[in-house]
Amino acid sequence: MGGKRFAVLLCAEDSEYVIKMHGGYFGVFVRMLAEEGETWIVYRVASGEFPEDDETDTFDGFVITGSCNDAHGNDVWICKLLSLLKKLDSKKKKILGICFGHQVFNYWFSYLSPSPPFLISHSWYFFCLLIVSCLVTLVVPWNWTVFKFFFSICFSS
Repeated sequence: MGGKRFAVLLCAEDSEYVIKMHGGYFGVFVRMLAEEGETWIVYRVASGEFPEDDETDTFDGFVITGSCNDAHGNDVWICKLLSLLKKLDSKKKKILGICFGHQVFNYWFSYLSPSPPFLISHSWYFFCLLIVSCLVTLVVPWNWTVFKFFFSICFSS
């Protein structure tokens, strides 16, 4: 068996600029997060492309990306993403939410517990990542060291 496998659940369409500069948002996440020996696969969930139930078992973790959509919206793909989150949580899969991904994750978890979402262990990482990603973007836009540190915490075994 090879290294770890991760899936990027892409929640946005690639702009021409991002395609030209980075090969698309998937390329951004792979360059930012991937380590040698890992396999990364993209599912364009905003376009209706989702992993099959049996496929989710083959991944060590999932990254839910940003989006211009409302995390509380009732678009078909968002509802399907919420359903997928439920399945991933039941399988104890590790999930990293970035921006929209963080919001949709906490939106789903708010239904599970009357406690504030940041008190839920899963969401604590997302809360930290939201703060860190905002600070990294404002202070040192292309220094991903801090972000990768939090990523490693989320996906450490």
